Amino acid sequence: MHRAVPQGDQTAEVSLERLHYGKLASGATLSVPAAAGYGVTLRSHNLQASDDRLLSPPRLMALRRFEPDLVDPAARRRGAFLARVSPEPDSRRAIFLRARFRPEDGEDGHGRLYQQSAVWSVAASDWRRHPAALLAMAGSELEALPDLASEAECVRFSAAPARYVVRMLDPQDVWGALEDALDKSHWAAPTLEFLARGAETGEDATLTYGADDFASEAAFLRAVGLALQFLPASYPRWREICVVSGLRHESQGLCLRYLPSLRAAARTSVAA
Repeated sequence: MHRAVPQGDQTAEVSLERLHYGKLASGATLSVPAAAGYGVTLRSHNLQASDDRLLSPPRLMALRRFEPDLVDPAARRRGAFLARVSPEPDSRRAIFLRARFRPEDGEDGHGRLYQQSAVWSVAASDWRRHPAALLAMAGSELEALPDLASEAECVRFSAAPARYVVRMLDPQDVWGALEDALDKSHWAAPTLEFLARGAETGEDATLTYGADDFASEAAFLRAVGLALQFLPASYPRWREICVVSGLRHESQGLCLRYLPSLRAAARTSVAA
């Protein structure tokens, strides 16, 4: 998979390794047998079987167990989203996760729910250089869809990485867009203040936005991507930044979170 951008600006290529976990599906409704077992159903050829545990949703979310009630009600069809540097010590990769609970009898079914997830793994240095582009791409294209039982295992476990070409953003353009947001929106100042305060204190903290702040996950990810793109290379807590959408759990580090069903009056009652 290779995606391009218009020519004429300075660009860079980003390689995304992929891993899917859940159950294999079949038929027009992509249903799964009730007796089907869980497992990794797709793995890029540059990932190893030893990566399966490291890239599991509970570990990436810092949870003992990923449960349906942890997914925000308004995000249940697509699932929760998370972006962060992988938690293993001195990791050189960042991960983008989409995880949800899907009916066994298909998208519009009413059967028993099972967990389906998809992970992108990228170089941590690419996440640091291109947060705006990567959040936009992952938000629009990373989906927790089941793989097909009809597809040969040798194909699913030697999948090529996805490759994207991203445009290098001019720092002056980023600052100009942030200045405009500071004048016209209510998210820019709190987000920048949150990141600045986090650098000073070194403490874990979560800044949560809801439906009164952003009309969609995509709008939230665009805003956060712009703020992260603005951070200087010397920002001391980059590896601790976590961007979350639709997950009713506060991650460690500096967590920027969006809960689409949350209204401003209900923020103080959000479960951690």
